[in-house]
Amino acid sequence: MLNKKKLFILISAVILVIILFFVARKLIDNRSTGLVGANITLNESSNFTPPEFMNEAEKAKFNLPTDSKIQVLKRNAVGETEVYRVIRKDTDIILDPSRIGDPDMIQPEK
Repeated sequence: MLNKKKLFILISAVILVIILFFVARKLIDNRSTGLVGANITLNESSNFTPPEFMNEAEKAKFNLPTDSKIQVLKRNAVGETEVYRVIRKDTDIILDPSRIGDPDMIQPEK
């Protein structure tokens, strides 16, 4: 009887470790994409595009603080930024390009 208890505890522990491994892996994957806590459902008709952020040179060109997080929403044919958004918190990141016309978008002066 004691051997069955030990076997049950051992199998339960192994299953628990496997579950914890997959949960930790999922959390690490979400952190590396910057989408922690995001509840995103993607399907074939989704407009999801990975967010792109300005580098230091682009920020300097628009006189933006170099320590700020700026998402590039649209580029012209030459690759210059046409539309950008200042990211103050992670929920400000635009994942759907159809939201570009929102009134809180910032367009640089030409």
